[in-house]
Amino acid sequence: MTAASNQIKSTLWENKQEYPLTTETLKMLLEHRIPLIRLKEFATPEECEMLYAQSQLLNFNAYQDVSPKIEKVGITVFEYNSISKGDYFKEVERATKLRNSITAASFNPLERIMAKFRECGAKVRIASEPSYGSYYAGLIRKIEHGTQIHIDFAPLEQSGWEVCTITAQLSWTLYLKLSPNNHGKTCIYDRLWQPSDEQYKLDSYGYSDTVIADADAIAFQPYVGDVLLFNTTNFHYVEPMHGQRVAFTSMIGLLPNGEIIFWS
Repeated sequence: MTAASNQIKSTLWENKQEYPLTTETLKMLLEHRIPLIRLKEFATPEECEMLYAQSQLLNFNAYQDVSPKIEKVGITVFEYNSISKGDYFKEVERATKLRNSITAASFNPLERIMAKFRECGAKVRIASEPSYGSYYAGLIRKIEHGTQIHIDFAPLEQSGWEVCTITAQLSWTLYLKLSPNNHGKTCIYDRLWQPSDEQYKLDSYGYSDTVIADADAIAFQPYVGDVLLFNTTNFHYVEPMHGQRVAFTSMIGLLPNGEIIFWS
């Protein structure tokens, strides 16, 4: 890690607070200078309930080789990276039509978040491959049993895909349904992934807690209708919910030319 990176890292958690989405805070989040952006009341309770109700008409599928179990509607590059790029893009049209049928009967969070980014002056689009076309974006996901400590960073995980050319990665999550028990927090550590951390990899995605020893952290409580954005190259995990925790989410990446791309 460079001296500049260390300086950014050292100032990241001086003020443990959530920030609104602005042109400046988006830049700061991409540069690891703040831990978290929250868009309060991004969607109404009625909109969230409609989208949740539509999702319950569908079959949720569990990620393969991921423990604890995580279920979702939609497809991910993560799953197809070990299969093939061609198979992923064969599924994009079907998955996109299904997503559009759900959002048409409720509302489209993906279009809304991309519009919010454009209001901040960002040039945004869905990720694409020259030989294949657009990626899929927009999972409806249940993380109710928690996760392992992990990071999400396409340059590490998706070599040979357009998304592996990004220089920074975020995720955004809109919470649709939550059991009222104040569980299911996401904990983000003041610890950026480094190549040497691969020695602590446990399985398809999880890492030993050795990587976050003595690292400072912030935990945020999800609320229905809010969107949370954070930098996924910080180690993080979700605590078990002991109930329902259903959300709409995708990845976000910054390209070297300044464009921002969305994908799942």
